[in-house]
Amino acid sequence: KKMTQAVECFVRSFARGTPLGVAALSGGVFGGAPRRDLLHRAVLYETAWRAQATAAAKQLAQVRGSTRKPFPQKGRGKARVGTLRGPHFVGGYAAHGPTPGMRLPDIQTKVYDAAIRSALSTKFMQNQLIVVDSLHLQDDRKSSLQQCLAALGIQGKKSYFLYGSQEPLVGLTRAADKFSTKSKDPDSDDLVFGEKKLLVTGANLISVLPVLENEFLVVDKAAVEFLEEMYMVD
Repeated sequence: KKMTQAVECFVRSFARGTPLGVAALSGGVFGGAPRRDLLHRAVLYETAWRAQATAAAKQLAQVRGSTRKPFPQKGRGKARVGTLRGPHFVGGYAAHGPTPGMRLPDIQTKVYDAAIRSALSTKFMQNQLIVVDSLHLQDDRKSSLQQCLAALGIQGKKSYFLYGSQEPLVGLTRAADKFSTKSKDPDSDDLVFGEKKLLVTGANLISVLPVLENEFLVVDKAAVEFLEEMYMVD
């Protein structure tokens, strides 16, 4: 069911985490009903893109062995045999085996766009969508980004950051690359418990799987404008 009425959420400061105001989000992009069937199709499509597609089995010409006819065609009272490398012999080739190459499930553009809207609406309904004023960092230090995460209340959570600017946010990207998953060590005082990897991309590179895999989705106002313009439906 399409929802055209706007939905509202707080716009928070990325550095301090304090509310700066209320933003009206497009109901058609952020306020629709989640569609599990569309999300499933999009996840299958993106998972197929991630696959290496190198699975392969040897064909008849690739199996080691002689090419001579092993037995006479007639006179044995048994079935005719043309090669010992057939699939019904031990050591023969695999009939209808896998071959290298991409095997992408068919998905229409409008279906994939609907899955994007469904994923964004799911994050909004689960209260896991955070809109900030800007994702700009003054430097690329890990401690600076940790302070921002603590202010937003998502420290130690898997988070996906989307920025709307055309130029990449170098500081945020380099700081996020310094995060890695660490196990809890109660004997260590200087270790950030439960540290999780962070993902940073532009809003033009959004996909369904990272939105669902990460617990929180953090977007700036420019990314919201881009997503509404890109995925708005009439």
